[in-house]
Amino acid sequence: MAAVAVPRGWAARPSSPPNVAARRAFAWPFRAPLTPDPVLGNPRGRTRHAAPEAVRSLAVQRASRHGLSLTAPSRTVGGVDPCVEQADVVVVGAGPAGSAAAVALARAGRQPLLLDRAAFPRDKPCGDLIGARALAWARRLGVDELDLAPYPRLAGAVLTADDGRLDLAPMTHLGRVLLRRSDARVIPRATFDHALVRAAERVGAEVRQATVREVGPWLPGVGREVLGQGPEGAVRLRARAVVVAGGYGCRVAADVAPSPRGDGEPARGIAIRGYFAGVDAAPDRIVFCLDAWVLPGYGWVFPLPDGRANVGVGTLVPGDGTEREHLRELYARFTTDPASPAAAWLERATALGPPRAWPLDLGPRRRRLVADGLLVAGEAGAFVGPLTGAGIAFALESGARAGTTVAAALAAGGAEAATIAPYARAIRRRFDPWLRAEAAAQRRLSDPSRLRAFLDRVRPLPPTAALGARLLLHLG
Repeated sequence: MAAVAVPRGWAARPSSPPNVAARRAFAWPFRAPLTPDPVLGNPRGRTRHAAPEAVRSLAVQRASRHGLSLTAPSRTVGGVDPCVEQADVVVVGAGPAGSAAAVALARAGRQPLLLDRAAFPRDKPCGDLIGARALAWARRLGVDELDLAPYPRLAGAVLTADDGRLDLAPMTHLGRVLLRRSDARVIPRATFDHALVRAAERVGAEVRQATVREVGPWLPGVGREVLGQGPEGAVRLRARAVVVAGGYGCRVAADVAPSPRGDGEPARGIAIRGYFAGVDAAPDRIVFCLDAWVLPGYGWVFPLPDGRANVGVGTLVPGDGTEREHLRELYARFTTDPASPAAAWLERATALGPPRAWPLDLGPRRRRLVADGLLVAGEAGAFVGPLTGAGIAFALESGARAGTTVAAALAAGGAEAATIAPYARAIRRRFDPWLRAEAAAQRRLSDPSRLRAFLDRVRPLPPTAALGARLLLHLG
């Protein structure tokens, strides 16, 4: 059977001049029936076309009905599309979760490619409290002690409320023993996150600046395509697996793992912070301000070296579209009102630049964490504590577990959803009880009368200082 020339690059020759019916056979716009993607669905209302194999099958059927044969030129060289850069594992986002995943993958012998839209070091709006759990994970992941050394270890915390202060610092030898392993520090995220990225690079991860726009559908035996934009142009990668760790509102994660808002889920949060110099605060105490006008959120003064501090407020999103105006009013009152609980510490302080705000996806939420060749880690999975908005420890642990899971799956033959599903189950078992306990405490302590009653009960108890400090230093 002879071949015939057809549109769109198909190579064919006719055995005889094609008749009208034969020409009509190839007059369609070269699209197969429209089908939804099995993993992504139809994000943003788009409809995806069927795979190229379906297009070719339809073309061959139509050609054969007219006595023609159809062949397609090869688009691959040795089975590899030369237009797509091949990668082993792509990690989207180089924050704590992404860097932790890259470290775990590289240590397991994989070749992770870590993508982030920013060049490091970069500023990241946050309270900067690196709690004891987070710092333990950072050390486990290989962060250099020289990066941590300039920031002193915290010795306790101070709570302020309408009826006074509660100093949570151990005053006895037993209390100090209790806090011996609770190493928590205030470290700017520009420094901490960069230290994590460098730790990933030291073990062999490649770090590249690129904004990821889309993660393509799963192709069995091939992997997923990752599409984005870098400083030098478009980025198109094909990876055997992808770890999504893009943080709050990560559009890639939302496409792959949609999470409809449920009535029983926590409210979202929003926070704002600024840096100040000349702050008259204890260098080894973090301060939480729980005055009634700040609730259901809280204010903070977190000390940094040389008399500087991270000062901010956070609250729940009211849901009426006024959250940013409300937040800035809270921040202005907290930092400038002489009646503010922070006034004593900020009386002679000066602001170091404008404040920055950020949203918080408080957990736990019903969110899909695993699909074929894909895992979601960190705040992209809504692993953020509802009580304080802290999520660094959750990010580091989930990222490391995601990397370990992917590496083991690829070593065993492939990263299909059934193979990597244990990651989601393990993370839920680890995180959900903690997140639910924080959510319950947040709901209860948001009521001023309940908060006052709680503080009145615990203030006289001898273990309160050490136990309270230990709890707060482990939240970050």
